[in-house]
Amino acid sequence: MAYKSIRDLDAIDIKIIEKLCKDSSASLNDIAQELGISASTVHKRINTLKENNIIERFTILFDPMILNLKTVAFVGIELERDALMGKKKEDVIKRLTSIPYVLEVHETLAPFDLILKLRTKNVEKLRGVITNIASIEGIMATNTILTTNRIMERFIEIPQG
Repeated sequence: MAYKSIRDLDAIDIKIIEKLCKDSSASLNDIAQELGISASTVHKRINTLKENNIIERFTILFDPMILNLKTVAFVGIELERDALMGKKKEDVIKRLTSIPYVLEVHETLAPFDLILKLRTKNVEKLRGVITNIASIEGIMATNTILTTNRIMERFIEIPQG
């Protein structure tokens, strides 16, 4: 089954996604038992969800402090006029997404064209990464917001009902 919209997901698909969001290491048997279906049905549905890019990937969450990645910043980027669309914009985004310290890239409305989330070991490393970003052809200006403390970070939960 090819998914065209959220309406194509049934209650079982949504329950599988919810369970995996809470614990991506949950076994097929545990999910199947909780939903009252067979493990092979869960396996087939997960594969279909992956094939249709509903499930993009499986990953883990860990405390970044373990790797001493304690400096977090958000960087607003203003693109040059000719980099607002087309190949030049694609090239800028490709360069940004290739930088390992860039965790997220979002297209935004004013005051920036893009906003990035970065995580580095210290401010000195952050400066170097931002200098590298600012030198990318098509980027006109950067504006950095350095965070001082993570109060809360949440990963999406599917609303009930």
